Amino acid sequence: MSSEILSGKQLRRLVTPIFLHGGIMHLAVNTVSLYNIGPHVENLFGKHRFLATYVAAGIAGNTFSALLNPEPSVGASGAIFGLVGAYYVCLRRNQIFFGKSGQKSMTSMKKTMAMNVVIGLLEPSIDNSAHLGGLLGGAAMAYTFGPRLFLMDLPNSNRIVVDKARFRIPNTIKSFPETAGLKLQRLKRRMQVDRFSADLPVKLWQKRLRKR
Repeated sequence: MSSEILSGKQLRRLVTPIFLHGGIMHLAVNTVSLYNIGPHVENLFGKHRFLATYVAAGIAGNTFSALLNPEPSVGASGAIFGLVGAYYVCLRRNQIFFGKSGQKSMTSMKKTMAMNVVIGLLEPSIDNSAHLGGLLGGAAMAYTFGPRLFLMDLPNSNRIVVDKARFRIPNTIKSFPETAGLKLQRLKRRMQVDRFSADLPVKLWQKRLRKR
C-alpha cells in the first residue's frame, strides 16, 4: 500500500487512516489522548488553526509511515502527536507569557514523548514513523501558522496581548468545515425528499397505464 501512495495513487489514504482504528482499545487510547491535549491546543490556536494543524499533522504522519514503513497502518496517533508538537512550539515561542506553568508543561511533554518512543520500540505493532511525522508536522504548523504573542501599548497606557502569526490560514481552508457541513445538510435533505417521494402512493392514472 505504501508503494501505491508513493507512486501518486490512492492519495486519499494519507487522510483516511486518521479516522480509522485497529480496535476498541486503540480508539479508546487515542480518544483519551485527544481529550487531554486537544482543548489546550484549541484554546490557544482557535478552532480553524486547531483543525488545520490536526489534519496536516495526520497527513504528515501518514506520509512518513508510507516512506519508512512498508506495512499499512491506521489511527489518529500521528495527528495527536502533531498537536503535542504544536503545543510545545507554541509554549516555547511564547514562554514569557506562560512562565513556570508553560515550562512545567513542556517538561511533561518531553517525558511523554520519550516514554512513547520507548514503548514504540518495544512494541512492533506501533508505527513510530507515523508518530515522528505527525510530531514534526504539528511543530511545523505551529511555527508557520501558530500564535506569536506580543504586548501592544494602547493610547490609554494599557496593554493588550495580540497574536501576530507568521502566516494566516487561508479563508478557503477556514471556511471548509462550514462549507462541507452545508453540503452534507443539503444532501441529507435531498435524500429525505427522495425517500418521501418514493413512499407516496401511485396515482390512479399511473395504475391504469400499467394495466394497459
